[in-house]
Amino acid sequence: MTRWKASAIHLAISATIAIIALALMLLLWYAPPFFSSAGGRQVLLIMLGVDVTLGPLITLIIFNTKKTRKTLVLDYLVIGILQFSALLYGVNVMFHGRPVFVVFIKNSFDMVLANQLNDEDIRRAKPEYRSLPLTGPVYVYSELPKDIKERNEVVLAAFSGKDLPMFPQYYQLYAGHEPAVGAAAQPIADLKKLNPGRVTEIDDTIRRNGWVESEIGFVPLRSKFEDMTVVVNRRDGKILSMLKMPPW
Repeated sequence: MTRWKASAIHLAISATIAIIALALMLLLWYAPPFFSSAGGRQVLLIMLGVDVTLGPLITLIIFNTKKTRKTLVLDYLVIGILQFSALLYGVNVMFHGRPVFVVFIKNSFDMVLANQLNDEDIRRAKPEYRSLPLTGPVYVYSELPKDIKERNEVVLAAFSGKDLPMFPQYYQLYAGHEPAVGAAAQPIADLKKLNPGRVTEIDDTIRRNGWVESEIGFVPLRSKFEDMTVVVNRRDGKILSMLKMPPW
């Protein structure tokens, strides 16, 4: 056994574990197209840097055929503990940063991450919104409360960065509010003006899906990391697709 072979074996094991972790995140918590818009890419790069690169690199450095078996086992045990701890930390960060709700308010969507909601507000929400989803975000509708005192609390909270989407107690079923989404949709022509270098891509997407441009529109989706464009049917507000392009 050479140090290069030991490092290669370590790399293969680390890569396999990283692929399993990535599959879990993509299938459960960050189903496309929410991965990059929810910040999954940043945390994943850190995880890959530690678990796939650093571990095998340390193995390459410390491996020495002159060491006793007991010493080598102890070395690998320490490396394994460090890698596993980093993996657990990364998975924990990804879990608490996963997208849990996509909230439509007035004329746009907002993506809400699990770590943007506090326990007190969650307890005040309707029963169906007190358990944060584990398999991708749930679409909901929200609007400012009619009670003056509550409305003022929401407005004042906005000055500290806590906007209406972060108040789950005001969430309502998305079903039944789709016409409001359709009414808020902007013409695709405006999206082309905002993305002049991607007009061909937009036209190809419309043609490939069999849409009629005059019958569809777009609604912005605001996210902490990367805003996206939501394509909807202007007649009934049905969500047709999400495009990774600026909606502003």
